[in-house]
Amino acid sequence: MRNPNHLLLIDDNPSYCQLLALEGRQYGFEVIYFHNLEDGFDALTSSRRYKALVLDGHCMLEAGLGETAKPNFVYHALHRLNELEHGQNRSVPFCINSETPAEFVPELEGIAQVFNKIVQHQQMFEYLKKAIAELPEMAIRNRYADIFEKTAGVFSPEDEDLLIDILQAAGTSSKADIVTTLALLRRMLELLMDISCIKHLQKSPDEFTRGPGSRTRLIIESLNPRVLPPELFVSANNLYKICSKFGSHHDRSTGKENSYHPRKYGLQRLVYSYIELLDFLID
Repeated sequence: MRNPNHLLLIDDNPSYCQLLALEGRQYGFEVIYFHNLEDGFDALTSSRRYKALVLDGHCMLEAGLGETAKPNFVYHALHRLNELEHGQNRSVPFCINSETPAEFVPELEGIAQVFNKIVQHQQMFEYLKKAIAELPEMAIRNRYADIFEKTAGVFSPEDEDLLIDILQAAGTSSKADIVTTLALLRRMLELLMDISCIKHLQKSPDEFTRGPGSRTRLIIESLNPRVLPPELFVSANNLYKICSKFGSHHDRSTGKENSYHPRKYGLQRLVYSYIELLDFLID
């Protein structure tokens, strides 16, 4: 399957992890597993490619000699998950997958879905697939399906996640969020120009680090006019200049009454300028 959903499993039974990983492929999941809470959440925190989480009922909290499965594992896991979701402004669908589901159902009713790991694999995968489909980021992917069709295989999963973050933030009115998004746009513009340099100019981007000025700006200038039409050349230059100027948390205001700083609709204009460039430059 070309774009499987990455599922993170925390379970201390290696043979069971391998079995679930094999079955997961039938439902469009790439199951990555860890055998303790610490390693699992290190992976979950460091990458947004994991779209859902499956927790064993009892598991180890840390790797190490003498470490045993803890009966309070789920409590610790839910506490860590709550911290992660709030800290990263991120939603991670999850469930409990236990040999003794009746042990967890009363306390977790309304909090977590509980499955029997012996007989309910199909129900669990179908539940997680539906939960993932309802994530805001999946709505973005569906809305811009033609764009993500182009970026597949060109952008890394992490780059696609950054693009989703940018598209989700396009309607924000928060000055801090606007600044952060402009910084991400600058980073993604650099990526797009590097890709375009190889594709359209048949040159390594490193060749543009030998002269004066920014590599990205030099690549934009080299794409004009043979590759970029005049209108898109102006858009690319404007995008580069504004993101470079305002894409940091240093106050760029001049103190004048008519000084400019991008607001909500200015950010939207810049985001769509980037999408237009991406759509034109990547087939």
